[in-house]
Amino acid sequence: MYAFALKTNKENSALAPSFCKAKYFGFYDGENLEVKRNENTCGRSVMNWLFENKVTKLIVKDIGRNPYNLAKSKNFEFYYAGDERIELPQVLENIKNNKFEAIGEDKINKILENHDSNNHNHNHNGGHNHSHQHKNNYVFL
Repeated sequence: MYAFALKTNKENSALAPSFCKAKYFGFYDGENLEVKRNENTCGRSVMNWLFENKVTKLIVKDIGRNPYNLAKSKNFEFYYAGDERIELPQVLENIKNNKFEAIGEDKINKILENHDSNNHNHNHNGGHNHSHQHKNNYVFL
């Protein structure tokens, strides 16, 4: 079962640039597509939800270390959606025709480094935490 982050639940939705913040996920078994609302807010809970949905293959633009490590521990296959905007019909066509690039160690390391540099958390002396989320979700290789 493939899974991929989507911006909306419409039939021409674009892939979402952020894995764990996507509002929807597409689930595709090679014949049937189901789009489900993502109620999770962190990478670990998204991954647990994907495990429950029998996912073994992820198509990503961006992913953090925690969800990546969880998926890797379950022998997930990773495919790169590319830097350009891609919509759901093209995603399904690319899956059917094996056009997505399998992500090797070098590429996943660049994706993880890019994710780490664009998403950082820090503590303030006032006892509260917050994160700065930058919009650059592209990886240039």
